[in-house]
Amino acid sequence: MIRLFLMNRVGVLFLLPFVVALFQYLHWISGNMSSGVADFGFWGEFQISQPISYILSSIFLVINAVTLNYVYNSYEFLDRNSYLTSLLYIVAMSFYDAFYQFNYVICIHFLFCIMLVQFFEIRRQPDARKYWFNAFLFIGIASTLQPLLLFFYPFFIISILIFRTFSVREFIFSFLGFLIPFFYCFTYLWWFNIEQKIAFDRFTFESNFKDLLWVLLAYFVMIVVSYLNIRLRSQKFSVRLKKQILALWLYVLIGLVIGIMNYFWRNELNDFSLTILFLTCLLTYSFLHKTYGLLASGVLYFCLVYSMLKFFI
Repeated sequence: MIRLFLMNRVGVLFLLPFVVALFQYLHWISGNMSSGVADFGFWGEFQISQPISYILSSIFLVINAVTLNYVYNSYEFLDRNSYLTSLLYIVAMSFYDAFYQFNYVICIHFLFCIMLVQFFEIRRQPDARKYWFNAFLFIGIASTLQPLLLFFYPFFIISILIFRTFSVREFIFSFLGFLIPFFYCFTYLWWFNIEQKIAFDRFTFESNFKDLLWVLLAYFVMIVVSYLNIRLRSQKFSVRLKKQILALWLYVLIGLVIGIMNYFWRNELNDFSLTILFLTCLLTYSFLHKTYGLLASGVLYFCLVYSMLKFFI
């Protein structure tokens, strides 16, 4: 399967809906049903039945995987097309509850996939105000879904400065784009007289704290493996590609910090999946090395099998 996705065959993307459907089916027959209450940040909570949740999450997962792969191929992370990034994203996401319960997490993934397209277009344009506005419009929408993203607005500005020099006009457009979603969100809350309170709890060390340690360990291993393989190939990278990879490392760091903050806020691990969104692009290089590629393929097959068996363990 891995060899199929490494080849330049766009048709393999049609396998993704079947992979997602298989995971959803295994989750359904295992009886791990959710409460049906889906959180959407400042917008509030909505009741979504399990069948509808399966359908919505499946659609968004496939779209996210394809869009992420589009970014990877369109902005020439490799000198040839590869579709492994989409498979890595699907397999990694199968370990998170957000895969099976449609909520703000999957929506943020979708918004950040589109954000990447806007960011990588900025360096190509002499006048990039439109792309600054669009990128931060999507970041603003994501911030209404996950309020913790508000703290990272300056870091997204820094990530753009990796590609081009600072411009006051472009910064103003980014700020306007970032504010517009909050205008609509708070108008919605006021119009329907919805009182929304965001409560921050103190740090709690509950029973799944060991899960946090395992997640951090897994990400540490993936980051080290990605870094080593990218370093081996970096001499062949163009300046543009080096800047794109540097931006992705920054987004990986943002995802990790948000995941840790959200764990101590809500005692949840789902937000760590934001890291997966960007890390899968970097992990793809691990499968191209003659030695590390065999090891990476073995680990991926193990994760694929375990992700299916975990429903019955």
